[in-house]
Amino acid sequence: MSLFTDLPLVTVVTPTRNRPAALARAMASVAGQRGVRVEHLVIGDDCPALADPSIVRDLSERFPHAVIRNVTGAEHAGLPHDYLPARLGALRNVGIAAASGDWISQLDDDNEFEPDHLSSLLECLAASPGIEVAHSWRRLFSPDGSPYEVAGENPWHPDPALRASSYARLVDLGVFRPGSSVVRDALRAGGKEFNGVDTSELLVSRGMHERFPFPTTYSRWWRKLEWTEDYAWCVLLDRAKVTMVCSEKPTLRYSMGGYSNAAVAR
Repeated sequence: MSLFTDLPLVTVVTPTRNRPAALARAMASVAGQRGVRVEHLVIGDDCPALADPSIVRDLSERFPHAVIRNVTGAEHAGLPHDYLPARLGALRNVGIAAASGDWISQLDDDNEFEPDHLSSLLECLAASPGIEVAHSWRRLFSPDGSPYEVAGENPWHPDPALRASSYARLVDLGVFRPGSSVVRDALRAGGKEFNGVDTSELLVSRGMHERFPFPTTYSRWWRKLEWTEDYAWCVLLDRAKVTMVCSEKPTLRYSMGGYSNAAVAR
């Protein structure tokens, strides 16, 4: 057996709406992963770009490890459409159900992996027998590609009036560091429930995802609090007392300025 086939197979799932240039960068970062075999499932959210045969042909030729599928018609109509995180969770579950890998990762189409992202997470899991979930940290970038330093406010807090106090709390917890573009995400911070792990930072066993799919139903309270699919998923794991380990490496290049590919206006 060759050394290549001895490497672990990781399936990366990327939901996408209509950003072919950003998608190509994300796909290139998956193709550039070292120390793993990769299957990349690109799941279109009724994506006009993926309805163009020339675009699909170009992406398929450039990235032969990728499988491109566009969810359209009756299947798309069956997805949740009244709350964006619910639809995104359903699209992620579509990709997970089709995955061939024993390990599954997510990558939003506006983010990128560093070349050692998946291998460092696998190393982290190998050092923690029995653990089925690992995550990285992330380094933030502005849309122009320059480093984005979080300063003075937590840009993800849903209440603008509380962003400054939230930032101060997260500095105390070590999630933010003044002058740094790295977010030191964690499932728990300061010994309390935090659930601050971004979807694109995760590496999860197939079995764990079978037990804990991404939520597709959100209560009125969850919606009022603007829970995203990654936050809701982490809450479920934390309350089930699932242990998650962290590589403590900022191997996700996270693009600021957009909730997700599927948030692009129709």
